[in-house]
Amino acid sequence: MTRHIDNDGYALAYESAGSGSRILWVDPALGSSSMRPMEEAVQVLAERFEVVTYDRRGRGRNPLTTDLSVGREVDDLAAVVAEVGDIRAVVGFSSGAALVLHAAALLDVPLLVLVEPAVDEAVDESGLRERVRTAVESGDNEGAVRAFYEATGVPEEILQGLVESEVWPTVVRAAPTLLVDIDLAHVNDDVLAGVRTPVHLIVSDGSPGEITEMSDRLADRLSATVWREPGGWHGIDPRALVDRLDALVHA
Repeated sequence: MTRHIDNDGYALAYESAGSGSRILWVDPALGSSSMRPMEEAVQVLAERFEVVTYDRRGRGRNPLTTDLSVGREVDDLAAVVAEVGDIRAVVGFSSGAALVLHAAALLDVPLLVLVEPAVDEAVDESGLRERVRTAVESGDNEGAVRAFYEATGVPEEILQGLVESEVWPTVVRAAPTLLVDIDLAHVNDDVLAGVRTPVHLIVSDGSPGEITEMSDRLADRLSATVWREPGGWHGIDPRALVDRLDALVHA
């Protein structure tokens, strides 16, 4: 059943599935209940955990809004954690993991798990943000989404499958939120100074070095552990992810 949290006048949709220790899943760029890149993994997690998911601002079942910023997303995540309560771990995937880091100082939880976090200590200077912003402002949301996926190395066959799917219009609708995800990727020392909760990172042995090396560098900065699990491009095998999370949450 879908429920809603009012955060300063903005309604955030959330829901839960399964039973057991409660974890909160934070989706990556453009991910939501309408298009969740690791949907199978979330479903398998619900066989062993109570899994809470929510639609990030401007995505999925939530209304469109121009009130988009890192600060707003941080407040939204903190509001979900406070509303749901008794969360044993917050699990963020890709840029969802970046959001978890930015919000860490406000999250009263015992464990943070970052699945292939899309982060860097330096500001992106590739021009991607400007290309996405220009496309969105000109009304070319599809062009913005394609530019983002191409710049982040999404394989052509995955992108084409998404374009041909029934969820593509929902993904395109969320294009303006990409600017926040690009900003979230910049995780400097000030952001990490707010991380006082134990952190673990999980990466796929099927992901390329440009993805896994982000986790390795971040782990060094946090003095955190990186767990390498079976999986494909930018995604962990669902059963391997369940077993690893079970071990971490119930350690």
